[in-house]
Amino acid sequence: MRPKARTVRLLFDENLPWRVASALQTLEIPASYVGDAEASPASPARGSADEVILTHAEQFNQVVVTSNLDMILLCVERHQQVIWVDPRGRQLRREDLVLLVFKNISDWVERLENAEEPVCLRAMRTKTESIALDDADRRVRARMSRISSQRTAVKRSRPLGELFGEL
Repeated sequence: MRPKARTVRLLFDENLPWRVASALQTLEIPASYVGDAEASPASPARGSADEVILTHAEQFNQVVVTSNLDMILLCVERHQQVIWVDPRGRQLRREDLVLLVFKNISDWVERLENAEEPVCLRAMRTKTESIALDDADRRVRARMSRISSQRTAVKRSRPLGELFGEL
């Protein structure tokens, strides 16, 4: 017989609007956000290093919700569950994020509670997929490499005067 599932507690990283976590609290869903001293006096302050935030999440049995690729890699490294809000290159408006979270929160909680081992939930605009942490690591590194290549290409395409001011 499977042990009773633990309650999933969410910690929204500071790169996501804190009001989403606050609204979940109003619905009595265990959620907090980085810098939420009211819900958790020990909550890391805004601007804290990712390591500090993840250590807090581990200590208080929370799952980090983030779109920060570095945070996802850190969660993978520490073998911690994570929810990756992945807008796939386009920023989510605040309203879109609220709809995404509220539409999917029950599914996310169920997936996290029933996972045999730590997973990454990749939450996209139209679907959520459960992926193994090593697969999340591979996908995040590929995304970071593409972003880096795109930034390099943009820098190369600028005229020198634009890069260094008018000479």
